[in-house]
Amino acid sequence: MGRYERAVKSSFKQANTLVGGLLDIIRGDLRRQEVRLDEEVRERVNEVHGMLVEVALIQDAIIAGSTEVKRELEKARRRLTKNGDREAMRLSIIDVATRLGELRQLHFDAVSRIQKSLARPPNAVDIIERMTKDILKLSGSWEAAAREIDEVVSDSVDPNPPVEMVEIRRELDNGGYDLLLAGDERDEESLERSRNKISELIGKKPQSNDD
Repeated sequence: MGRYERAVKSSFKQANTLVGGLLDIIRGDLRRQEVRLDEEVRERVNEVHGMLVEVALIQDAIIAGSTEVKRELEKARRRLTKNGDREAMRLSIIDVATRLGELRQLHFDAVSRIQKSLARPPNAVDIIERMTKDILKLSGSWEAAAREIDEVVSDSVDPNPPVEMVEIRRELDNGGYDLLLAGDERDEESLERSRNKISELIGKKPQSNDD
């Protein structure tokens, strides 16, 4: 196995190790985000749910109270019709209006509690926005690991010509082979043709200074 093949196989193995490490990091980061998201959203839902249950009980009590107040008002009207007792009716009206005012205040208090609870941060959208920002921050470390993988892959093969090729090229250029190729014709023009022929065959432009 040649050294370039060994280098490629080694870099392939290293790159796969880095890929596995990167995936482990991402899975771990996302798992922690998932656990935190689950905890925060459930805490939010449970908090609001508990308050809504309390408010629902209050609203049911308001309905029951309103029904009772309405019955009392109807009874007072029947007594007024039957007995003509206007003073008793006046007292009943005041009592019914007072109790209705109390029920309305209970309702407003319940609505206020709902609004405050729903407005209290973080709500579900806030939690998702927080998680999104955290993931963007984490992606910076993921990108750094990804760049390392790219570097390992790109460095696996040397783009420069192998030393052995460079050495034989220099040998042909500088070892007097133009004289041997020219044979008995040793004039400058013949030597120049020999050098150009060698350069042409090895892909080197005549008169260039490569290597």
